[in-house]
Amino acid sequence: MAPSNHQKHQAGRHLAVAEALLHGHSASLHGPQTFVTINGRTAAVQVAAQGGWMIADIDRMAVMSVDLYVLVDVTDGRRDFYVVPGDELRAGVRERHDEFMASVGGIRPRNPNSRHAAIYPANVEAWRSRWSLFEDVAEPAVGDSAS
Repeated sequence: MAPSNHQKHQAGRHLAVAEALLHGHSASLHGPQTFVTINGRTAAVQVAAQGGWMIADIDRMAVMSVDLYVLVDVTDGRRDFYVVPGDELRAGVRERHDEFMASVGGIRPRNPNSRHAAIYPANVEAWRSRWSLFEDVAEPAVGDSAS
């Protein structure tokens, strides 16, 4: 029996935690569904098992405040990870969606009410294996100054 979408997503979360650990970060699952914690930072995990990450509602995603995303691609046995800052991911999705809508005259041809969008590996290639985004940034101690 083939795994369900939920099972694939949960496997992707576990893979993200494992990969973060292998890169020397502390990592664990966070909550029952979507998130992981890596080096004390919470990130949303999305899993692609068929070539891209599907966004059900572009408007809902655009207003989210998730700081970091770990996009896991398990298509055809791959194990690719993309660590993407939330603001940049949302801006890219919105820009590509707006360009698509403009190219079809502002109305989706097959389903005018759809708010669907997608992210493909080529859209996030610059963020492949960017686990360094989870590294702690040392803040200067009180009283320190640059001289």
